[in-house]
Amino acid sequence: MNRLSRPLGLLLVLFLAAGAAAPAFAQTAPAPAPAPTAASPVDPERLAIAEEVVALAFPVERRREMFARVTDSLLAQFRAAALETAPGPVDAGAQAILDRYLVRVRAEADRLNTIVSPELFAAFARAYARAFTRDELVQIRAFVATPAGAKYVQRSGTLLSDPDVARVNTAHIQRAMETMAPVKDEFLRDLADYFRKRPAPRRS
Repeated sequence: MNRLSRPLGLLLVLFLAAGAAAPAFAQTAPAPAPAPTAASPVDPERLAIAEEVVALAFPVERRREMFARVTDSLLAQFRAAALETAPGPVDAGAQAILDRYLVRVRAEADRLNTIVSPELFAAFARAYARAFTRDELVQIRAFVATPAGAKYVQRSGTLLSDPDVARVNTAHIQRAMETMAPVKDEFLRDLADYFRKRPAPRRS
């Protein structure tokens, strides 16, 4: 078995679990709460202010670049973690395969992020409108309207490429790969066992 087969399988699982780099710069959004059965109504005045907050914090013309920075940082860390967790040296040929795979993942992430971007940021605005009072939204709008406020929000995603953050996150990914390996193997075994035992579907 190729030395990279297990790390690469986990790499895909972890990357998808990370939302294909769905914006880490959205860390400034409200902390997730248990999902309601139905979205509560949004106050129109609060929504209008929240939409201004999103437009200021995440300018439309910069969203693709912001997604890309997060994606590139995560992929670099996933690559380092995959090579580090391989059970032995990885030769140049295997690394070339890994790099081709990551180029494809990067392209697909860019395509998918471009598709989801309008809906995602509209959802952010509604989330802000539900999570904050009108007065709080006014204060947030005032902050993100300043150069420092806009930079704080827009540069949040670049923290992933900071050397300290990259080091800690790469180590975290390595631990996750090692921890998830038996879970993934059990999942695949259970699926294989299920499909092996499942009666063949009847043909009409």
